[in-house]
Order: sequence, then structure tokens, then C-alpha cells
Amino acid sequence: MFSIGFTDEPLEYPYNDSSISAAPGRLVLGKSTEEFLANLSLWSKLDYETHWTRELKALLDGKPKVALVVSYNDPKASSNLEIWRVYREGEWLHFQNQLPWYSDLPKEFDILEMSRYINDRVVMNIEGDGISEWHVAIRDVEMFLRRCNAL
Repeated sequence: MFSIGFTDEPLEYPYNDSSISAAPGRLVLGKSTEEFLANLSLWSKLDYETHWTRELKALLDGKPKVALVVSYNDPKASSNLEIWRVYREGEWLHFQNQLPWYSDLPKEFDILEMSRYINDRVVMNIEGDGISEWHVAIRDVEMFLRRCNAL
């Protein structure tokens, strides 16, 4: 099973600043559920949803890796963003959560091109420990996009 989207929970204000809201979201990866809080200072909910749809369709079209941005804040106001790297291997997708530092990205990076900035898939870190991954059949993503009328 796969899905990504916003919950019906009310907006949150994680920085105690009523001008910067964040929308609770949920990512379902097989039997696992991962929560996220999408910063709405630069992107709207629709911006996130449009991005997710575009990136997931690219995977279905054969792109080997994409980045699903789940929280994007102004680089002047935050040190990092949150993404889910997704790697296609045949009929399977491998998801890895990441908090990339803005300082590690090119100075003039384009958030709409975030997939260009992710490394190829690795399954172990430098210390030899396994990197947390969630595995989803590509057909589950296709069914999700059909349910959303995105295909």
C-alpha cells in the first residue's frame, strides 16, 4: 500500500509564530506510516501535492530516482528541509528519509529540481550500518495515482 497526503488535522505553528503555519501529513509505505509536518511559508498544500504527483509519475515513466519534498522552508530561515528519496529498482521502490542541509546544496538550487541533487542509492552508511528503507511495489504507487485521478 502507498499514499502521501495531508491529514484533516488543523494547521500547526511549530515556531510559535502565527504567520508560519505547517500542515500535518502522512506517508503510508506498505505497513508503515510516517508522519510529517509540511512548512507552508513558501509552498501551499497544492504546491506539495502537485510536486508529489509529478515526481511519482516520473518514477512510473522509468526515472530511476526522485525526491519527494515534504517540508520546504526559506533557506534564510531554516538550516534544512525534509525529503523522501525514492529509488526505482525494477518493480520496486525504495524510500529513504533525509534532512538535507541547505548548505550542502548548490547556492542557487531549484527546489523543483530537488531530484537532481540526491545521490544514488546506498544501503549502508560509512560505519557499515544499514540505512532505514521502506519498500513499496510500483503498482501500489500507480494505484494511488489512479485513486487521486492523477493518471
